[in-house]
Amino acid sequence: MTPKEIAWRLLEVVRLKTAEAAFRSGVLGRSYIHDDPSTFRFCIDLESQLPSVPFTLDARDDEIEASLVGIWPALGFDWSWSSDGAVWHRAPDTGRNWPQVFFGKISYRQGNPFGDARVVWEPSRLQQLVTLALIARRYESERARAVDLIVRQLQSWYEANPVACGIHYVSAMECGLRIIAVCFALDLIRPEIIEHSSVWCCAASIVHSHADLIAGRLSLHSSSGNHTIAECAGLIFAGVLFSELRGADRWYAVGLKTLRQEAARQILTDGGGIERATWYHLFVLDLIGLVERLLDSRNHEIPAELTAALERGRAFLAVFAQSPADLPVFGDADGGYALSPFLRLSFETFAAQERLRTFPDMGLTLVRPGDQSRLTLIFDHGPLGMPPAYGHGHADALSLILRDDSGAILVDPGTYTYTGDQRWRHFFRGTRGHNTVLVDGHDQARPETPFMWSRPFVAELVAAERLEHGQVRLLARQTGYRDPGIAHWRGMLFSPEVLVVWDGMRGAGEHRFELNWHLGVDLDWVSENGCICLSDGSETGSEFQSSGSTLVLDAAEMGTLCFAHPAQSGHRRIRLLLSGGKISVHRGDTDPIRGWCSMRYGQKTESTTVSLMHRGQAPHDFLSIFCLTEASVALGDIERSVDWFRRRAF
Repeated sequence: MTPKEIAWRLLEVVRLKTAEAAFRSGVLGRSYIHDDPSTFRFCIDLESQLPSVPFTLDARDDEIEASLVGIWPALGFDWSWSSDGAVWHRAPDTGRNWPQVFFGKISYRQGNPFGDARVVWEPSRLQQLVTLALIARRYESERARAVDLIVRQLQSWYEANPVACGIHYVSAMECGLRIIAVCFALDLIRPEIIEHSSVWCCAASIVHSHADLIAGRLSLHSSSGNHTIAECAGLIFAGVLFSELRGADRWYAVGLKTLRQEAARQILTDGGGIERATWYHLFVLDLIGLVERLLDSRNHEIPAELTAALERGRAFLAVFAQSPADLPVFGDADGGYALSPFLRLSFETFAAQERLRTFPDMGLTLVRPGDQSRLTLIFDHGPLGMPPAYGHGHADALSLILRDDSGAILVDPGTYTYTGDQRWRHFFRGTRGHNTVLVDGHDQARPETPFMWSRPFVAELVAAERLEHGQVRLLARQTGYRDPGIAHWRGMLFSPEVLVVWDGMRGAGEHRFELNWHLGVDLDWVSENGCICLSDGSETGSEFQSSGSTLVLDAAEMGTLCFAHPAQSGHRRIRLLLSGGKISVHRGDTDPIRGWCSMRYGQKTESTTVSLMHRGQAPHDFLSIFCLTEASVALGDIERSVDWFRRRAF
């Protein structure tokens, strides 16, 4: 740490001790209960105080009814509101109650006895109040129910969470998000509650206490990241909407100054995100966009850094997705939102579909082969994440995602947990959990803690070129195995008919090489007789019935595996031809962990992983051929490309 950061950390300790003393004496709590809502324009004005932002309430009828009775998904766990205030402290994942003590005394990191703090935080972001407000705006018949539940939940949270008491004050980011959600929810239903002074009193107290807490605990220096953006956004909203409060000018100035710096730093030149976690990139862009709309609505000058960052970031997103549901996930993703799952603020930019597009700073290349193909390949050749901790990055160098209109064929397995079982956290962010090569059982970087890596790899795209007939050829390398003396090269030939992946492990010595392919759909394994069939290359082939969760081809160093894509019309078959090792198929294995996906934080499901393993001397090659249609594959093209890859690997 730099001397400046050390001084900041020491000041944080002093502030925490001071806050604890004020909490124990009762002074801290009394500081925020006398705010008169009638003194704040936000609480008394009949006109909307917030800008219009694009929402798409595309919820099903059963989801709307669930919201109206207080049921809210807590990152894959069931959560249901009740008038019992203890519900805000009950862990959805374990059923245990988080302690209601000074927040600085709560053990919330991995290994704590209560659960995953991120899960219990989710309902207390109070973003469900925004959903209820949107329901009230759209459905007149449900307006009274929705407004009543907003009022009761907000008052319940306020009464159950005295200032600085409990798990919901641990994270300054959570406080920032809560400020924004409360303000938007109340503003959306303003005509129905304008005379409800107790609601506005709760809002004023929450904003005042939260902004003071954030201002003294900003995530700076090596802790800067998406947390910082959320904290700054919260300060700016508090400073603008409650300008009558003491400290409002300071909150606004500090928040805007820091946000300008972080927006310029965190949104890369090519529009990607510095943390290399695409879900958090969307989170950050939404927050910056909300601030921009707020400043514009109040005729405040919008800093050029914010405008430029949004332009870059939104152009990046538009290449990959048109909604959060379409966004390919690389790195950590906790399923959280800046304001609401129905917000579409960062998807107002549209981009023409390109056949080949590389983002060199983010380290992603997107390929759509041919003019009519609906296939998309996304190749990851970027850095580990944001230094020095690389906290939300995954050890996924040279991994890839392959998908079509029906969904993912090859998938990034997700995140699953942050502070739960360490084995699962390690798998989902480690190299074995991605579509790339593992050497000697080691990750491409060294895991130090659940949110820290050391010895980061360097990845580089060496070549990307278009060929004839819609073909694209890519070549990249990464240095994650420099300690055992191995350089990993990956070459790909991609067309509407075939994906060829060559993995060249260059170096010396004996090693254990493991290539994993994580299949993103529930596959119906097929062969001519309806069984799983692995061929050893002989005329008759060999059939193996599944035994337990793992299927192993014992006798061969080369094989063919056929499967069907059930979501496709007509059950389009995809053949996977593998060479260079022993084939095994895994589903739901736990020792070691293989054959799992987590499409939503907090949930994991069994999936299929095809592995290719070889123990022997380097150099060594793996070859994977995905035949994507029933059309014949031009073997000459494959042979020429593999030879081209090998000649350039050094």
